[in-house]
Amino acid sequence: MKRFFAGLVLMLFTFSIFAQNKVITVSGRVVESDSKEPAAQATVQLLSLPDSAYAAGIASSNQGWFTLPKVKAGKYVLKVSYIGFQTKIVPVQLTVNVPDKKMGNIELQPDAVMLKEAVITAEAPPVTVKADTTEYSAAAYPVPEGSMLEELVKKIPGAEVSDEGKITINGKEIKKIMVDGKEFFSDDPKVSMKNLPANMIEKVKAYDKKSDMARITGIDDGEEEAVLDLTVKKGMKKGWIGNLIAGYGSQERYEGGVMVSRFKDDASISVIGSANNTNNKGFSEFGDAGQGLGGGNAGSGITTAQSLGINFAKDTKKFQIGGNVQYGHSDNDARRKTSSETFLGETSSFAQSENYSNRNRHDFRVDFRLEWRPDTLTTIIFRPNGSYSQTESSNSSWSKTENNLHSPVNEKEAASSSKSHNASFNGTLMAFRRLNNKGRNLYLGARFGYSDSESDSYSNSSTEFFELDSISEIARYTDRNSDSRNWSISASYTEPVFKNHFLQLRYEFAHRKQLSQALVYDSINRYPYPEYMERGYDNDLSTRVENFYDTHTANVSMRGIHPKMMYSVGVGLTPQTSLSKTTIGPNYKKNYPEQNVLNWAPSIMFRYMFNKQHVLMFRYRGRSSTPNIEDLRGD
Repeated sequence: MKRFFAGLVLMLFTFSIFAQNKVITVSGRVVESDSKEPAAQATVQLLSLPDSAYAAGIASSNQGWFTLPKVKAGKYVLKVSYIGFQTKIVPVQLTVNVPDKKMGNIELQPDAVMLKEAVITAEAPPVTVKADTTEYSAAAYPVPEGSMLEELVKKIPGAEVSDEGKITINGKEIKKIMVDGKEFFSDDPKVSMKNLPANMIEKVKAYDKKSDMARITGIDDGEEEAVLDLTVKKGMKKGWIGNLIAGYGSQERYEGGVMVSRFKDDASISVIGSANNTNNKGFSEFGDAGQGLGGGNAGSGITTAQSLGINFAKDTKKFQIGGNVQYGHSDNDARRKTSSETFLGETSSFAQSENYSNRNRHDFRVDFRLEWRPDTLTTIIFRPNGSYSQTESSNSSWSKTENNLHSPVNEKEAASSSKSHNASFNGTLMAFRRLNNKGRNLYLGARFGYSDSESDSYSNSSTEFFELDSISEIARYTDRNSDSRNWSISASYTEPVFKNHFLQLRYEFAHRKQLSQALVYDSINRYPYPEYMERGYDNDLSTRVENFYDTHTANVSMRGIHPKMMYSVGVGLTPQTSLSKTTIGPNYKKNYPEQNVLNWAPSIMFRYMFNKQHVLMFRYRGRSSTPNIEDLRGD
């Protein structure tokens, strides 16, 4: 036993001496000789002489740096190898007097033969986190040939795509999809999801895009929107790329879609079109989104749709220009026939109905954006947009009810039709001026908007009550018209008051005018329609109201910005003047006085970043406002 312990002590002592001899580290950086770019993941080995035995080894970092494990003094060679470059051998003499041997930059010469002949295959990392951006490699999520972006996004971890096309990633709804940092069809992510081929995408980046105010001034305001930014493969930027899908089936059903694009680093243009009669709304659902046929119609039916869209973007040193134009047409036909029996104890009632509806709709939308940087301190942004739609619809129905003996109880025939059009034009103009590099800046803004809506609708019905031996006939014509006009001007000033804290003053004046008119004409006669006009409108069922609003808004807030934490506290005052004028309808004799109110509300925001992917956010925005005039009329 004594010999065993003596031997163990001797072995530990020897190991301690051996370990103490390993006191020297070798470090440096591997770079490419021609471009001076770092050689990431290069193999660095230290071999002892004279037998070239392996002593230590490591792979260089993404920036080319390396630090080898500690070794003892002696003669060595440093062997550096990197795919596509010639292996480099560097003699190294290590002494205990220099415990940290710095090799400096080790330049590798390209291996011309290998560059021509080598084929490198590697598995792409599925997810890479860079700062506040999460990158998903498209190659790591294979999809069937010919798939669109939607199929790729569905495979991304944490991503969900609803039946309505709503996209969420890790619980955040994606409001916008960009291509190489440029907006693609503005705020309609469905365009990209349904039409961009998955095989043209190299990476999908998910991040929170800062507001224009924060991006330009450099002062975080907490206003962000979740976006997906698609990186196009370099090979797809050398010319035009396209995608064509077409199909034809039974019952004369067809479907076709085409996309032609050209993507460059500083410019892009895309043309997208589709046509089908299979209820596929094509590249975008802007035409029929939320435009159901309404209650009492025949159901979803069959929709024939055509669409065309153009998107473009161009970047220069001083300008960023982009926009899109979209057109959509849909024609919906729906028919329904039902027969039912309702059990009422020992008796029953029977009902039959038939319904037919049609709706034909045209939509046109244009969106433009311009960002101008006349100098390094000034930025001007202009965003106008407009839309126009025209809709014609018709509906006819028949229904009959019978009692337990199959004797008729009542029978009804009804028909309706309508024509409408809607037009709008809006725009935003913003000017930013940085007054110094510490956060002092000035903002001036203006907004304007106009919308107009007109519709004519006709309806008639005839109901026969057999048990009462009576007939009820109703014919009605309604002329609806509404328009809204608004504009506003605003200004804000931000001053750095002390370290990491900014005081912001903001003022806005807004004016809004609304007109709403509905003239209802009743007649016992069905046709021709001019007979409605002879009797004049029904004052009890008609209305014409004009509302006027003038609103001042003044805000003062203090914002603190730190590496991990951001907070702001503010208060706003909102004096408002409103006036309503009723010239047609039950309330036309009532004189509503001008309303003057003063509202105020506080605002608080706190954000703490545990890391780039985990953020705690608290936001309170108080808002105090008076009811709209139309809510107070009591019509």
